[in-house]
Amino acid sequence: MGLYGDPAALDALAAELDQRARQVRAAGEEHRAQAHRARWVSDAASAYRRQLAADCATVDAAADQLEAAADLLRRHADDVRERLAAVARAEQAVRGWLSEQVQRGGEELEDVGDLLGALPEAGADAWRGLAGQLSRRGLW
Repeated sequence: MGLYGDPAALDALAAELDQRARQVRAAGEEHRAQAHRARWVSDAASAYRRQLAADCATVDAAADQLEAAADLLRRHADDVRERLAAVARAEQAVRGWLSEQVQRGGEELEDVGDLLGALPEAGADAWRGLAGQLSRRGLW
Protein backbone atom coordinates (compact mmCIF):
# COMPACT_ATOMS: atom_id res chain seq x y z
CA MET A 1 0.00 0.00 0.00
CA GLY A 2 2.98 2.26 -0.32
CA LEU A 3 4.70 4.59 2.07
CA TYR A 4 1.97 4.95 4.67
CA GLY A 5 0.77 1.39 5.10
CA ASP A 6 -2.54 -0.35 4.61
CA PRO A 7 -5.32 1.19 6.73
CA ALA A 8 -7.35 -2.01 6.71
CA ALA A 9 -4.36 -4.00 8.01
CA LEU A 10 -3.79 -1.35 10.71
CA ASP A 11 -7.46 -1.58 11.72
CA ALA A 12 -7.21 -5.39 11.85
CA LEU A 13 -4.15 -5.18 14.09
CA ALA A 14 -5.97 -2.69 16.35
CA ALA A 15 -8.91 -5.09 16.61
CA GLU A 16 -6.52 -7.91 17.51
CA LEU A 17 -4.97 -5.78 20.26
CA ASP A 18 -8.44 -4.97 21.61
CA GLN A 19 -9.24 -8.69 21.67
CA ARG A 20 -6.00 -9.41 23.51
CA ALA A 21 -6.82 -6.67 26.03
CA ARG A 22 -10.20 -8.32 26.67
CA GLN A 23 -8.47 -11.68 27.19
CA VAL A 24 -5.97 -10.14 29.60
CA ARG A 25 -8.78 -8.45 31.54
CA ALA A 26 -10.75 -11.70 31.66
CA ALA A 27 -7.71 -13.52 33.07
CA GLY A 28 -7.37 -10.84 35.76
CA GLU A 29 -11.05 -11.13 36.62
CA GLU A 30 -10.74 -14.90 36.91
CA HIS A 31 -7.87 -14.50 39.38
CA ARG A 32 -9.92 -11.99 41.37
CA ALA A 33 -12.81 -14.46 41.46
CA GLN A 34 -10.48 -17.22 42.67
CA ALA A 35 -9.21 -14.99 45.44
CA HIS A 36 -12.75 -14.08 46.44
CA ARG A 37 -13.64 -17.78 46.69
CA ALA A 38 -10.69 -18.44 49.00
CA ARG A 39 -12.23 -18.25 52.47
CA TRP A 40 -9.18 -19.09 54.56
CA VAL A 41 -7.83 -16.63 57.09
CA SER A 42 -4.19 -16.37 58.09
CA ASP A 43 -1.11 -14.27 57.56
CA ALA A 44 -0.39 -16.31 54.42
CA ALA A 45 -3.93 -15.67 53.14
CA SER A 46 -3.50 -11.94 53.69
CA ALA A 47 -0.16 -11.98 51.88
CA TYR A 48 -1.77 -14.00 49.05
CA ARG A 49 -4.59 -11.47 48.69
CA ARG A 50 -2.18 -8.51 48.73
CA GLN A 51 0.00 -10.11 46.07
CA LEU A 52 -3.02 -11.02 43.99
CA ALA A 53 -4.30 -7.43 44.17
CA ALA A 54 -0.91 -6.15 43.00
CA ASP A 55 -0.78 -8.73 40.21
CA CYS A 56 -4.29 -7.85 39.06
CA ALA A 57 -3.40 -4.16 39.01
CA THR A 58 -0.43 -5.01 36.78
CA VAL A 59 -2.68 -7.10 34.52
CA ASP A 60 -5.18 -4.22 34.28
CA ALA A 61 -2.36 -1.81 33.40
CA ALA A 62 -1.19 -4.18 30.65
CA ALA A 63 -4.73 -4.35 29.25
CA ASP A 64 -4.91 -0.54 29.36
CA GLN A 65 -1.67 -0.35 27.38
CA LEU A 66 -2.98 -2.80 24.78
CA GLU A 67 -6.12 -0.70 24.39
CA ALA A 68 -4.05 2.49 24.11
CA ALA A 69 -1.91 0.88 21.40
CA ALA A 70 -5.06 -0.16 19.54
CA ASP A 71 -6.36 3.42 19.73
CA LEU A 72 -3.06 4.73 18.34
CA LEU A 73 -3.21 2.25 15.48
CA ARG A 74 -6.79 3.26 14.65
CA ARG A 75 -5.84 6.95 14.67
CA HIS A 76 -2.87 6.19 12.43
CA ALA A 77 -5.12 4.20 10.06
CA ASP A 78 -7.45 7.21 9.86
CA ASP A 79 -4.47 9.48 9.14
CA VAL A 80 -3.26 7.09 6.43
CA ARG A 81 -6.73 7.10 4.85
CA GLU A 82 -6.72 10.91 4.83
CA ARG A 83 -3.23 11.07 3.32
CA LEU A 84 -4.08 8.50 0.65
CA ALA A 85 -7.24 10.43 -0.21
CA ALA A 86 -5.22 13.67 -0.48
CA VAL A 87 -2.72 11.96 -2.78
CA ALA A 88 -5.54 10.56 -4.91
CA ARG A 89 -7.22 13.98 -5.15
CA ALA A 90 -3.95 15.64 -6.17
CA GLU A 91 -3.23 12.91 -8.70
CA GLN A 92 -6.70 13.18 -10.19
CA ALA A 93 -6.51 16.97 -10.35
CA VAL A 94 -3.07 16.98 -12.00
CA ARG A 95 -4.01 14.28 -14.50
CA GLY A 96 -7.23 16.15 -15.30
CA TRP A 97 -5.37 19.41 -15.78
CA LEU A 98 -2.78 17.73 -17.98
CA SER A 99 -5.50 16.16 -20.10
CA GLU A 100 -7.19 19.55 -20.51
CA GLN A 101 -3.90 21.10 -21.58
CA VAL A 102 -3.27 18.40 -24.13
CA GLN A 103 -6.78 18.87 -25.52
CA ARG A 104 -6.41 22.67 -25.65
CA GLY A 105 -2.95 22.58 -27.18
CA GLY A 106 -1.47 26.03 -27.01
CA GLU A 107 1.83 27.34 -25.74
CA GLU A 108 1.89 25.13 -22.66
CA LEU A 109 1.86 21.93 -24.69
CA GLU A 110 5.63 21.60 -24.54
CA ASP A 111 5.64 22.03 -20.74
CA VAL A 112 2.86 19.47 -20.51
CA GLY A 113 4.89 17.02 -22.56
CA ASP A 114 7.82 17.48 -20.19
CA LEU A 115 5.58 16.91 -17.19
CA LEU A 116 4.05 13.80 -18.73
CA GLY A 117 7.48 12.27 -19.00
CA ALA A 118 8.25 12.89 -15.33
CA LEU A 119 5.00 11.89 -13.62
CA PRO A 120 5.27 9.98 -10.34
CA GLU A 121 3.80 6.51 -10.09
CA ALA A 122 0.14 6.22 -9.15
CA GLY A 123 -0.52 6.81 -5.47
CA ALA A 124 2.89 8.41 -4.79
CA ASP A 125 2.98 11.30 -2.32
CA ALA A 126 4.86 13.30 -4.97
CA TRP A 127 1.51 14.09 -6.61
CA ARG A 128 0.78 16.60 -3.87
CA GLY A 129 4.06 18.40 -4.54
CA LEU A 130 3.44 18.40 -8.29
CA ALA A 131 -0.02 19.86 -7.75
CA GLY A 132 1.53 22.62 -5.65
CA GLN A 133 4.16 23.38 -8.30
CA LEU A 134 1.56 23.71 -11.02
CA SER A 135 -0.55 25.96 -8.83
CA ARG A 136 2.42 28.21 -7.95
CA ARG A 137 3.28 28.57 -11.65
CA GLY A 138 -0.28 29.65 -12.35
CA LEU A 139 -0.70 26.75 -14.74
CA TRP A 140 -3.58 25.28 -12.83
